[in-house]
Amino acid sequence: MTSSANTASKPLYGQLFMGFGLGFAALGIGAFVAQVALERLIVPWYMPALAAVGVVCVGISLAERRTVWRLVALAVVVLLTGAELALLNAMRLPPYTGPIVVGRAFPPFEAKRADGTAFTERDLAGDQNSVLVFFRGRW
Repeated sequence: MTSSANTASKPLYGQLFMGFGLGFAALGIGAFVAQVALERLIVPWYMPALAAVGVVCVGISLAERRTVWRLVALAVVVLLTGAELALLNAMRLPPYTGPIVVGRAFPPFEAKRADGTAFTERDLAGDQNSVLVFFRGRW
Protein backbone atom coordinates (compact mmCIF):
# COMPACT_ATOMS: atom_id res chain seq x y z
CA MET A 1 0.00 0.00 0.00
CA THR A 2 1.35 3.41 -0.88
CA SER A 3 1.15 6.49 1.26
CA SER A 4 0.19 8.84 -1.57
CA ALA A 5 -3.53 8.40 -0.89
CA ASN A 6 -2.91 9.14 2.78
CA THR A 7 -1.01 12.36 2.04
CA ALA A 8 -3.59 13.55 -0.48
CA SER A 9 -6.36 13.44 2.14
CA LYS A 10 -4.24 15.19 4.78
CA PRO A 11 -5.18 18.89 5.11
CA LEU A 12 -2.46 21.32 4.20
CA TYR A 13 -2.19 23.22 7.48
CA GLY A 14 1.01 24.92 6.39
CA GLN A 15 -0.65 26.59 3.42
CA LEU A 16 -3.63 27.53 5.56
CA PHE A 17 -1.45 29.20 8.18
CA MET A 18 0.58 30.93 5.46
CA GLY A 19 -2.62 32.38 4.02
CA PHE A 20 -3.82 33.48 7.45
CA GLY A 21 -0.44 35.03 8.25
CA LEU A 22 -0.23 37.05 5.06
CA GLY A 23 -3.93 37.93 5.39
CA PHE A 24 -3.54 39.29 8.93
CA ALA A 25 -0.53 41.38 7.88
CA ALA A 26 -2.48 42.79 4.91
CA LEU A 27 -5.61 43.33 7.02
CA GLY A 28 -3.74 45.73 9.33
CA ILE A 29 -2.58 47.83 6.38
CA GLY A 30 -6.03 47.76 4.78
CA ALA A 31 -7.69 48.83 8.03
CA PHE A 32 -5.27 51.75 8.34
CA VAL A 33 -5.98 52.87 4.77
CA ALA A 34 -9.73 52.66 5.49
CA GLN A 35 -9.26 54.63 8.71
CA VAL A 36 -7.42 57.43 6.92
CA ALA A 37 -10.00 57.44 4.11
CA LEU A 38 -12.79 57.78 6.69
CA GLU A 39 -10.83 60.59 8.39
CA ARG A 40 -10.89 58.79 11.74
CA LEU A 41 -7.67 59.95 13.38
CA ILE A 42 -6.97 57.41 16.11
CA VAL A 43 -3.74 55.60 16.94
CA PRO A 44 -3.53 52.50 14.73
CA TRP A 45 -2.43 50.10 17.50
CA TYR A 46 -4.08 47.25 15.61
CA MET A 47 -1.53 47.35 12.76
CA PRO A 48 1.45 45.85 14.63
CA ALA A 49 -0.89 43.59 16.61
CA LEU A 50 -2.33 42.03 13.44
CA ALA A 51 1.15 41.81 11.90
CA ALA A 52 2.42 40.01 15.02
CA VAL A 53 -0.40 37.48 14.67
CA GLY A 54 0.68 37.16 11.04
CA VAL A 55 4.27 36.44 12.15
CA VAL A 56 3.04 33.65 14.42
CA CYS A 57 0.91 32.13 11.65
CA VAL A 58 3.71 32.28 9.07
CA GLY A 59 6.08 30.81 11.69
CA ILE A 60 3.71 27.87 12.20
CA SER A 61 3.56 27.44 8.43
CA LEU A 62 7.35 27.41 8.27
CA ALA A 63 7.52 24.81 11.04
CA GLU A 64 5.05 22.62 9.12
CA ARG A 65 7.19 22.65 5.98
CA ARG A 66 10.49 24.46 5.52
CA THR A 67 10.78 26.11 2.14
CA VAL A 68 12.64 29.16 0.91
CA TRP A 69 9.40 30.97 0.06
CA ARG A 70 8.02 30.50 3.55
CA LEU A 71 11.28 31.74 5.03
CA VAL A 72 11.15 34.81 2.78
CA ALA A 73 7.49 35.39 3.73
CA LEU A 74 8.41 35.20 7.42
CA ALA A 75 11.22 37.73 6.92
CA VAL A 76 8.88 40.10 5.05
CA VAL A 77 6.16 39.90 7.70
CA VAL A 78 8.71 40.39 10.51
CA LEU A 79 10.11 43.47 8.73
CA LEU A 80 6.57 44.76 8.18
CA THR A 81 5.82 44.33 11.89
CA GLY A 82 8.97 46.26 12.80
CA ALA A 83 8.09 49.05 10.38
CA GLU A 84 4.58 49.31 11.83
CA LEU A 85 5.97 49.46 15.36
CA ALA A 86 8.35 52.22 14.26
CA LEU A 87 5.43 54.10 12.69
CA LEU A 88 3.40 53.72 15.88
CA ASN A 89 6.34 55.02 17.92
CA ALA A 90 6.77 57.99 15.57
CA MET A 91 3.09 58.92 16.02
CA ARG A 92 3.49 59.47 19.76
CA LEU A 93 2.89 62.98 20.99
CA PRO A 94 5.83 64.74 22.60
CA PRO A 95 5.56 65.49 26.32
CA TYR A 96 3.78 68.73 27.17
CA THR A 97 6.15 71.59 27.97
CA GLY A 98 3.73 74.49 27.60
CA PRO A 99 3.13 77.43 29.92
CA ILE A 100 0.25 75.88 31.90
CA VAL A 101 1.34 74.05 35.05
CA VAL A 102 -0.75 72.77 37.96
CA GLY A 103 -0.81 75.36 40.75
CA ARG A 104 0.22 78.31 38.57
CA ALA A 105 -2.26 80.92 37.30
CA PHE A 106 -3.32 80.94 33.67
CA PRO A 107 -1.33 83.28 31.48
CA PRO A 108 -3.33 86.22 30.09
CA PHE A 109 -5.55 85.23 27.15
CA GLU A 110 -8.71 86.28 25.39
CA ALA A 111 -11.06 84.02 23.46
CA LYS A 112 -14.60 84.26 22.13
CA ARG A 113 -17.47 82.12 23.29
CA ALA A 114 -19.91 80.54 20.86
CA ASP A 115 -22.28 83.48 21.31
CA GLY A 116 -19.48 85.96 20.47
CA THR A 117 -18.88 87.37 23.98
CA ALA A 118 -15.32 87.68 25.29
CA PHE A 119 -13.81 85.09 27.62
CA THR A 120 -10.58 85.90 29.53
CA GLU A 121 -8.49 84.46 32.35
CA ARG A 122 -10.40 86.71 34.77
CA ASP A 123 -13.51 84.58 34.15
CA LEU A 124 -11.65 81.63 35.67
CA ALA A 125 -10.83 83.42 38.94
CA GLY A 126 -12.59 82.12 42.03
CA ASP A 127 -12.37 79.71 44.95
CA GLN A 128 -12.86 76.57 42.86
CA ASN A 129 -10.51 74.74 40.56
CA SER A 130 -11.29 75.13 36.87
CA VAL A 131 -10.81 72.93 33.85
CA LEU A 132 -10.59 74.54 30.45
CA VAL A 133 -11.39 72.25 27.51
CA PHE A 134 -10.90 73.23 23.88
CA PHE A 135 -13.03 71.20 21.50
CA ARG A 136 -11.91 71.58 17.92
CA GLY A 137 -14.72 69.61 16.37
CA ARG A 138 -14.17 67.18 13.50
CA TRP A 139 -11.04 67.37 11.38
